[in-house]
Amino acid sequence: MNRAENSDSIPIDLILEILSRLPSKSVGRFHCVSKLWRSMLSCPYFKELYLTRSSARPRLLFVVHSVGEEEEEELHFYSSSQPPIPYDKPSLVAAADYHTTFTSELCNYASGLICFRGKGSSEEEAMPMICNPMTGQYAELPKVIMYIPSKAVLGFDPIDKQFKILVEHFPYSSATNRHIILTLGVPKLGWRSDICCPKYYGYLSEGICISGVIYYLHCARYSKGVYEIVFFDVRSEEFKVIQAECFNHETPTLINYKGKLGGITWNLNDSGAIELRMWVLHDVGKQEWSEYVYSLPENDDIKLHDFTVAGMTTRGEFVLSMIDTFKPFYVFYFNPEKNALRSVEIQGFRENVSSVKVLVDHVEDFNFF
Repeated sequence: MNRAENSDSIPIDLILEILSRLPSKSVGRFHCVSKLWRSMLSCPYFKELYLTRSSARPRLLFVVHSVGEEEEEELHFYSSSQPPIPYDKPSLVAAADYHTTFTSELCNYASGLICFRGKGSSEEEAMPMICNPMTGQYAELPKVIMYIPSKAVLGFDPIDKQFKILVEHFPYSSATNRHIILTLGVPKLGWRSDICCPKYYGYLSEGICISGVIYYLHCARYSKGVYEIVFFDVRSEEFKVIQAECFNHETPTLINYKGKLGGITWNLNDSGAIELRMWVLHDVGKQEWSEYVYSLPENDDIKLHDFTVAGMTTRGEFVLSMIDTFKPFYVFYFNPEKNALRSVEIQGFRENVSSVKVLVDHVEDFNFF
């Protein structure tokens, strides 16, 4: 029996099962094997199978900012594995796999896709773009006026499996004119303004989408440092405003805490140890918050650098990342149950990096809206 006959005798379902366990970069190469393989790997069955497999092995996604040769801001996408951390071992090293590059400077993430601001004919006019950072697939969306500091926030409805982009069209306008929205995957893409939101004073934080809800922070009464959370249900397109006086002059990073909204800050306590302080929104209707405080164990790597909180893994580990981009570049995993902190050096980034944004629990997905 020759190789061709042996290959043909392998059931297609078995081939797809094997390929579903491989990294996305390898699967991408196999599209070039033959027309049959391209057809197999592009079918809905394989895409859903791959998504199921990759959901069990989430990765860290790195959005690396740099300035290109023509002085344009560029976004370079890398990812690395997010394996269980052996807290009984010293610092680890992980390689980052490069995926694709786009010319832009702002981005927003939801459920495997990236939304970023493309070029427009003027400073206010923008052409939002949507892309899959793992495959390089992208689509240009209808142009829209976005006044600084307006932002586009990407949301995903897990029930209807639909992506929507919410844009603060006129930041200081009335409730009826303030936002516009675009639904992806419909026959005719177009911005709608038929949504009404409560009055508030503008974006203060990047939005985060958790279980079909977009959250972002804004200042209720700026002079007093009182904050509120704007809640936007992606499916129903309804807004709510949630009181967040617990933050009290400290601007938190919004994270996904086990499927709930968390806001986290850090500072040095009286003994000089790094302290994470987190508030979790347990009940949206009652607007109930709970506070958690964690002191990080000593770690020489984290003492040398400023850092930011990237998020929390589904295993319950906080992921911290460096703010500066000097080599070596580290991410830090903090396990609050074990009170253990470990650093992982990330290698493989390009030269002349200006900043790195780290996204937690990224799932490789070949689907595109």
